[in-house]
Amino acid sequence: MSDHKPPDWTTDLRRRLAPLQLGPAREIEIIEELSQHLDQRYEELRATGVSKFEATRLVGEELLEPEALARFMRPLRQANLPAAIVLGAPRRSWREALGQDLRFAARTLWRQPSFAAAAILTLALGIGVNGAIFALVDAALLRPLAFQNPERLVKVWERTASSARERVAPSNLADWTQRSRAFDAIGGYIPGVGGMVLSGAGATAETVPRQWVTSGIFDALGVRAVAGRTFSSSDDRQGTNVAVLAEAFWRTRFNADPSVVGRVMRFDGVSYTVVGVVPDEAQLLGRTSMWAMVSLDRLPPQARGAYFLHVIGRLKPGMTLDQAAADMAGVTAGLAREFPKTNTGRGAALEPLQNAVIGAELRQTSLLFLGVVGFVLLICCANVANLLLARATVRMRELAIRSALGANRWRVMRQLVTESLLLSLIGGVLGVAAGAVVINAAASAIPPDLLPPGVIVAFDARVIGFCAAAAVVAGLLFGIAPAWQATAHSAAAAMASDSRTTTSARGGLRGLLVVGEVATAVILLFGAGLLLRTLLAVETVDRGYRAESALTMIVDPLQSSYPTPELLLQFYQNVEREVRSVPGVRDVAFATTLPLGDSYAGSSFVQVAGGPVRDPSQRPTADYQIVSPAYFGTLDLPLVAGRAFTDRDTPTTPLVCIVNEAFVAAHLQGRSPIGVRVAIQSTAVPQAPVVVREIVGVARQVKGRPDETQDLVQVYVPIAQSAIDDIYLVVRPVSEEAEMLAPAVRAAIGRVDKEQLVSVRDVVTLDDVARGATARHRFRAVLVTAFAGLALLLAMVGLFGVLAYAVQQRVRDFGVRRVLGATTGDVLRLVVGSAAGVIAAGVVIGLAVSMMLGRLLTTMLFGVQPLDPATFVLVAVVLLLTAAASTIGPAWRAARIDPAVALRSE
Repeated sequence: MSDHKPPDWTTDLRRRLAPLQLGPAREIEIIEELSQHLDQRYEELRATGVSKFEATRLVGEELLEPEALARFMRPLRQANLPAAIVLGAPRRSWREALGQDLRFAARTLWRQPSFAAAAILTLALGIGVNGAIFALVDAALLRPLAFQNPERLVKVWERTASSARERVAPSNLADWTQRSRAFDAIGGYIPGVGGMVLSGAGATAETVPRQWVTSGIFDALGVRAVAGRTFSSSDDRQGTNVAVLAEAFWRTRFNADPSVVGRVMRFDGVSYTVVGVVPDEAQLLGRTSMWAMVSLDRLPPQARGAYFLHVIGRLKPGMTLDQAAADMAGVTAGLAREFPKTNTGRGAALEPLQNAVIGAELRQTSLLFLGVVGFVLLICCANVANLLLARATVRMRELAIRSALGANRWRVMRQLVTESLLLSLIGGVLGVAAGAVVINAAASAIPPDLLPPGVIVAFDARVIGFCAAAAVVAGLLFGIAPAWQATAHSAAAAMASDSRTTTSARGGLRGLLVVGEVATAVILLFGAGLLLRTLLAVETVDRGYRAESALTMIVDPLQSSYPTPELLLQFYQNVEREVRSVPGVRDVAFATTLPLGDSYAGSSFVQVAGGPVRDPSQRPTADYQIVSPAYFGTLDLPLVAGRAFTDRDTPTTPLVCIVNEAFVAAHLQGRSPIGVRVAIQSTAVPQAPVVVREIVGVARQVKGRPDETQDLVQVYVPIAQSAIDDIYLVVRPVSEEAEMLAPAVRAAIGRVDKEQLVSVRDVVTLDDVARGATARHRFRAVLVTAFAGLALLLAMVGLFGVLAYAVQQRVRDFGVRRVLGATTGDVLRLVVGSAAGVIAAGVVIGLAVSMMLGRLLTTMLFGVQPLDPATFVLVAVVLLLTAAASTIGPAWRAARIDPAVALRSE
């Protein structure tokens, strides 16, 4: 009888039950039950004469047979069924069930650190970049403006037959304030931010950013002073010089001293009384340190034809936009009857301030980025889903045992989805950290003019909430399908067959996921290609000048030190002479505008003598530039007709101007420009006189901005006939190292400005100015290209994983083929062919979607069409190279399979 004693099955059974993570008591119970069945089978075999060794082997093999397993497990399954519900008995809490699932999921992931790390890092990357871009979208599109009742704030424009949004004349604003019944308050501001020289103690001067506003602007915004008060209508009537400081400037420059309120300061040599300090949300009007007032009281008649104000109104409670528009229609109709020369055909247009501040370009850019990173997150989900599908193959026997022990399909799926959600939540936590890092790093990369002042991108609780929601959605996206596939087979079939015969469905799903990844990568690559082509076009556009390495800086002399045009002109001439003597300087000039840069002279109305007489409300404008005689030579800007300015163009000689090629095309209709007289009047100063000048030359076209589709009309006037403070100094070096001249140029200005009452700031080169002009295009192109590259990398990793997995599953197949005569080339073609099918399907789908989505980028493109053939070819080449790199490894491994080793392992 001793020979018939069964062996101890405990060790083998404990090893097979280990993946179930059963409690000690339950595990002992199951081992005892199964051991009884195995002992019984062992004794049956021994009774028939089978040897002890052979009986042990046969029982071990029969443990894997589906019918025997089902017979062994049937009693255990019945024992594992939940007990009948007893009325009044405590029910098992869902929290307890969730806790059990989470503990088991954590233990499972802990035992597979490589898989867990790959999945978590992939998800952290996708969720992090989505969180960072959502922070931009939230700040620009979703978060309301930081004002009281922001839904009541509207932007008010003047409307004509040719334009729905034009700036407002100050006289019209004054009448709107008195006659409209739609607004609680209404005010205007000049959008540009200039500078005023603040005279300090000890004969020092500094330039302070300044913006002009009307008295009602802070009341319209609902901004309350943090110290003192804001502007009032009495300030307007009295005509006093008052100023309001920005809180940040007040704290940094004056250490938040409350006694600043009421203090008299000298700006540009004029005394201003500080009446208050306002919080930083008022920076929405412009990044400035102080506000000074434009008076609407006792305006001259010509102020009704000068359009330079942006207007903001606060609707009365309960007033709708349509009601306000109807009210303003009545007001503007009355003004048109009273002032037919200037107001005929001019109405008012209203739009929510949020829409006006954000603008179409920022809205489109934000949505573009959000769509791009959304695609990246989908690829991350697809890659993790592929990892889970591959992992499910390894866990088939574990899942089969769980089912054999009584777990239904829903219970097993719940456990698998719980593991997916745990992965995604851990990835989400790391993604929050990654997103915060991206936001901090991107702060310096965001172009300064992309976001309006007052719109701040911050990684706050709203963004963290978005990341949490994205983690949950991602966990469900990549978790449900693999869980469904993993539980699609019966326990008996899973236990009876090997992994190679039960994964065809998984292989098909994994292939579909990779097709989706490739298609998404193609879409992003195509969009990135279009934006890169646009960036190349704007950076290589002919700017019209050739002195790109010139050094520039703003020179802002104190007006009280140079109170007359003659003294100001003498100062400029002395500075030119002193700077020109600096070693390494080739030429020097002054100008109010830099090519592709800001203008300090603004625009002017123009009327050509002998041309069609325009209605005052429809007068054309031109960019107005004041330059010194050496300007055209310093910038190497050629004249195509006539002459340049000379020292003989003085205030006492006939007034002259130079126009550009766009002016000739727009206003002269084939007439010879030389000798033509032009009437010019500033659009920014209501009381500015009309000045008639004679055209003496035509300059080559210079770009106002690199992506302009309609050439900018420009008029140049000599500085001697229109001296202005706050002007650019342009220094062209002999060599290409313009930045090296900055200290010497500053010193030269100091030798002229011995009392240090001249502010010098914003020292940059023309190259820097040009790069700033293309910053938006560069930001979009670089960011989308980076995300597209990331998407391509993830897609190729997914392709590599599918191919490597397929090769592993087909080792026996390849071995048989090699035995039957297949060559290395045949095996390579087989693997590469299957990869080519996946890639081709993804490319076709991706290109088809790209053709539909390409038109959405039209407004962001310049010099390239939405369906650009060269971009299609570029995408195809990049994809071909990366796909080849992903395919080489698995294909080479398949080709090197030894048929004898492959068949022996089976």
